[in-house]
Formats: sequence, structure tokens, C-alpha cells
Amino acid sequence: MTARVVATVGVHGSASTWVFNVVRELLIEVLGEGAVSAGYAEKIEGLPAAAACMVVKSHHGSVELDEWLLRAGAVMVLSVRDPRDAAVSMAQRFGARLEQAVGWVLNDFARLARLADSGHLLLRYEDGFFDDFSTILRIAGVLGVAVDEGAALRIFERYRTEAVRRFAANLEGLGPERVVGTVSTMVDRVTHIHSTQIGDGRVGKWRDLGAGAQAEMNRVFGGYLAFFGYGV
Repeated sequence: MTARVVATVGVHGSASTWVFNVVRELLIEVLGEGAVSAGYAEKIEGLPAAAACMVVKSHHGSVELDEWLLRAGAVMVLSVRDPRDAAVSMAQRFGARLEQAVGWVLNDFARLARLADSGHLLLRYEDGFFDDFSTILRIAGVLGVAVDEGAALRIFERYRTEAVRRFAANLEGLGPERVVGTVSTMVDRVTHIHSTQIGDGRVGKWRDLGAGAQAEMNRVFGGYLAFFGYGV
């Protein structure tokens, strides 16, 4: 049975936008575009319009949103990344202070830790799931949809790293009805791809920081590093 409410919940910088778009495209492939509403929401007030199937993208979320998702019987697909790399990536891509990015990621992990033991599909950035065609099929299985290999491959190719990098570099060409924000921080209303969507993708980039900053990151994220199996 095809899922009727799907939540893609990911740590910032964990390829969560890739997950959101793959879920959205798989459901559209099966149900048709008019049957699927999709959007970003951290609170109930931000939920997309009612439709046969709703896809909700979020990071830190809220207790009220998670309670609503539970009542709705939502299928969840989670994505995680070493919190140290996630924080550094966000600081680099969005020009934020590292301390601010650490705060974002801490909020994300507080939620992911609550959800991770609930049997939901958990995708690890370090496994390169976004570069693996089989991930498309795994997600389709969780959603309860059957798509032919050709359709799955088209979705995979549409959201490959280089394809998204090209798309992000040309957001302005989509027009004002699709794009919001400033030139430096544009975002597409449909795919939620930002103009700064793709970083360098390196694993272990947090080790470029000075010794003091590394030690502080290990201290701040220590519990989550252990919980999700990331080494120091």
C-alpha cells in the first residue's frame, strides 16, 4: 500500500534534500503530480496542502509536528551525517558562524536520536547513499510503491551530485514564481534546492579545524557520536 504521509527527516548537510526529492518523485511517478503535495515544515502550521499523499521535509521539527506525524501513520526516511562534518559544511555553504551551525545540528540530532530507534529507514551520508542507485529502490520499498527500472533510473540521474550542482547554479533561470530569496541564498520552491546546495562532500572535514575546535566539537557532540557510531 502506498504511503499517504511521508516525512523525510534529516540532519542539515546529510543529503536530506536528495531524500526529499527522491521520495517526492517516486510518489509522483506512481500517483501523478496532482495527487502529491510536498513542502518544508518544522511546525504543523507549515504543513503542505492536503492531498492524496503528503511529503514533509524537516530537520529539527517540533514535538507537535512529530505527534501529528505519528497520528497520521507517517512513513519516515531519516538521514544522518557525522555532526562535526555537518556543522562545518553548513558554516561553509551558508557563511554562518561555526557556533551557529553547531546549534542547528545539535537541534537536528536531538530529534534524530528520538526517531532512530523506531524502525525507520536510516541513511548515512558517509555510505554515499545518494550516489547508489539501489537507494532509490530501497526507498521505493519503504514507500510501498512499484516503479519500473527506467523511471527509477531517471530519478536517480536527475538528482546525481553533478546534476544538482548544475541545477543549483542556474536557479535564477527558473523565474520568480519558482525561486525565493536573494541571489546568494536562492531556493527553489519545488525541489528546495539552494544555490549553495552542494559542498565538497568530504568526509572528515572537521579535522581541518584547529585542535581546540576539534576538542570542543567532540565534547559538544559526544553523546550523539556514540549513539550513532561515529568515532572521535
